[in-house]
Amino acid sequence: MKAYNGFKAEASSAAPFPMLPAGPYVGQIRAVKLDGAEPDQTLILRLEVSEGPEAGYFTKRYNHDKDAGGSFTPRYKGDLRLRVPNLENASDQYPQTTLKRFQDAIFRIESSNPGYHWDWNEYGLVGKTVGFSMREGTYNDVPYTTVARLETADDVRKGLVNPMQPSKPRYSEDYPAAQPAASPASGPQFTVVETDELPF
Repeated sequence: MKAYNGFKAEASSAAPFPMLPAGPYVGQIRAVKLDGAEPDQTLILRLEVSEGPEAGYFTKRYNHDKDAGGSFTPRYKGDLRLRVPNLENASDQYPQTTLKRFQDAIFRIESSNPGYHWDWNEYGLVGKTVGFSMREGTYNDVPYTTVARLETADDVRKGLVNPMQPSKPRYSEDYPAAQPAASPASGPQFTVVETDELPF
């Protein structure tokens, strides 16, 4: 390697942002987006924690990641993606699961907002209160939490929502699940692994 001027071994000023713990939260739908073309569309709900000590978490984390710079584009961590049910969508392998998940989400939004009824206007969801559960998982042995499902806000406030079981560990194809032990004859062995940004 060639030395460069101004080198100094020092810690980065951008400390890692703490992970939002798994569990239920009361939040608000801040924005919505309909992604894709019919019949294969996905409704994206952009959530934010609105009550409790973690209020504003996703916005704070996004701003932290943006300020940290680097070679990656920061991703908002509070998005929930819901496939829109459509019997004409031949690419949906589990249409009944899609249907039940979508209807359950709308039910929980309606239940959290007395007087509101879903009218197929996705922009009418903006500003609505809703509960949601963060689920823990690992990707390439790195822990993370992600928005997994919606809850009713009152159930979260009353402590009636049980934490979700952690999801099964996931690995990229080139991630070594177990490093082989180095033998004295061969010396230390190194494996270079390039991975994409965590999937959340």
